[in-house]
Amino acid sequence: MTDAAPLTSPPPQTSTVVLTYSDDRKVATITLGRNDERAITLTPERLGSFINALREVKGSGVEGVVICAPTVDSFCVGADISLIQSVTDAERGAALAAEGQRAYDLLEDLPCVTVAAIGGPCVGGGCEMVLACDYRIITDAPSSSIGLPETKLGILPGFGGTYRMPRVVGLPKALDIILAGKALKAQQAYKASLVDEVVSPETLATRADEIARGQKPPKRRKVRFLDRILSSYPLGRSFVKMQAKKALLKQTKGFYPAPLRALEVTVDGLGRGRERGLTVEAQELGKLIITPESKALVHLFFLTEAAKGLGKSARKEISDLHAMVIGAGTMGAGIAGALAKNNHQVIVKDTSDASLQRGKDHTTKELGKLRYLSSFERAAVASRIDWLQFASPTMSRTGIVIEAVFEDMNLKKRIFADIAGRVHPDSILATNTSSLSVTEMAAEISHPERFIGMHFFNPVEKMPLVEIIRGEHSSEATISKVAALTTEIGKFPIVVRDVPGFLINRILIPYLNEAIFLLMGGHSIEEIDKAALAFGMPMGPIRLLDEVGLDVAAHVSKVMVHGYGERMSVPDFAEKLVALDRKGRKNGAGFYTYAGKESAPWNGLAHALGLPTKPTKAQTQEEIADRLILHLVNEAMKCLNEGVAGDDRELAKKQIDLGTVMGIGFPPFRGGVIYHAEKEGLDSIRERLIAFEGEYGIRYKPF
Repeated sequence: MTDAAPLTSPPPQTSTVVLTYSDDRKVATITLGRNDERAITLTPERLGSFINALREVKGSGVEGVVICAPTVDSFCVGADISLIQSVTDAERGAALAAEGQRAYDLLEDLPCVTVAAIGGPCVGGGCEMVLACDYRIITDAPSSSIGLPETKLGILPGFGGTYRMPRVVGLPKALDIILAGKALKAQQAYKASLVDEVVSPETLATRADEIARGQKPPKRRKVRFLDRILSSYPLGRSFVKMQAKKALLKQTKGFYPAPLRALEVTVDGLGRGRERGLTVEAQELGKLIITPESKALVHLFFLTEAAKGLGKSARKEISDLHAMVIGAGTMGAGIAGALAKNNHQVIVKDTSDASLQRGKDHTTKELGKLRYLSSFERAAVASRIDWLQFASPTMSRTGIVIEAVFEDMNLKKRIFADIAGRVHPDSILATNTSSLSVTEMAAEISHPERFIGMHFFNPVEKMPLVEIIRGEHSSEATISKVAALTTEIGKFPIVVRDVPGFLINRILIPYLNEAIFLLMGGHSIEEIDKAALAFGMPMGPIRLLDEVGLDVAAHVSKVMVHGYGERMSVPDFAEKLVALDRKGRKNGAGFYTYAGKESAPWNGLAHALGLPTKPTKAQTQEEIADRLILHLVNEAMKCLNEGVAGDDRELAKKQIDLGTVMGIGFPPFRGGVIYHAEKEGLDSIRERLIAFEGEYGIRYKPF
């Protein structure tokens, strides 16, 4: 790849695929994209240009071909997602897949050595491209990854991924990647035999050129013997298929068609030749790309991409931000770990050594779960956190303070009154509150424009959303910096107004309340939770109350009633259970009784709460689900109309959709609460709410 000179008649620069030759014309390099492209995508135009370059190379007599990106940190993120969104005809979807397959067949059939030089993300169609190469090398940079995320968009790999992946890594690993939509880090990909060598970014180009010339080729990665057996024989493939299908149905509950179709196509493809295997793959992609599930998941993809752009202007300002977390509980330790993983120095402050040790143990345990990190890397993350009981001179360097203590307004005010004078006047002060007023908390703080809400969700390590609460005096600069920090630590920010419950809890509470009313009407815990699961929620509302903690739920309920009046009031079942020392999952007893991983509805519930043993009115599972879900829709629409998620109505819709999926667990295949409501029809929903209001009262008053 050294001393590359342009081809005499290169493809037009507008094609953004450039073919060059080394001086001795032994190695051809196909470069995808331009230096100024943030993400290299495969548009139809780029695929056409890529095909032209391959045809030119085929007759050039070169010894090897290197495929790379113009920079070492952006290989190819696959097909243009907006193109996927625009397809409404199955035949067109299949035809687009066939075009990509044709390009990669040409690559696979080249009469010379082909090397993929991967730096940065190599996913989707980019991964399918390199599967057609003889060798794949990847850099050890944190940004480098490789995989097939198509099922997360409601489709399957359509450029040959289902055909080639099992032939490269074996059927079991191929299914692990394809069905879950995984992208592997460099070392993970090497262990899976998906890449042949891991190199430094500085040596990527030189090493690729060397391999293309036939010099010191990497030792071929071998598929495990057992995986080869399971891949090669019909009986083995049937066993793998049966096990994978069982696991898929348990995980997806049949709501997502793409993984099941990908399973069929991938397994059956091993018994077909290339032509037939790719034809079936293209046809199935065409069918999936027009499904409502795919359209909803693509909608969500664009929402996540837009969220990543929040605070973009402030990224440089927060790149070396020192942080302090007040409170070493589960939330505080989780926040500290997230910051440290992204190279921020963190002080965690609490009032006792015992609390600090519990926080430290929590962080150590969570770091141990990150198998893609080496022991050295985990130690480096841990070393960025200082656990302190008393004030330290280093506190003056703190750029952001995040408080994460119990929901007590007076306690939080005292903490900020003390800490505000110990840190720089420009330091951001953020409260991780789920329901308390950010504006009230900031009332006595100097420079209140630096005060903001930063609501993480529990558990921090798994929940991808952060609600940024704009207080009355919060400045745009503060909002931008916090949004930038949120995206940097791998979370999705939404910016909302300071109202009781903010956005997510305000939408969620009426749904949880209705579960209590259903209990009061004689419906069992099993009936209620199963109805929510049948709609696609990740857990039922009664179990969710236990997970949140009934003491916390009782506290938030009071805040909501104080803020919104009678329509938010609910029977005090949570308080009564707390009085019986049944706080939920945290102490093994709530609406459910817990024993390790096992749980069952408490058989003493009806007696303790005076509940009827039979429903006062028989209702189907669908009717119970309607009573629950309409509350989510109704409150979301009220938030939209009141500007809780912003005055720009279209932007607010997007924030509500993203927030309800990432924060509440609203089914991703339904696209978010507002997206779902608009697909259902707002007039129809309003009519059902009016009917329920007449039957059940003011809590159903429609938006």
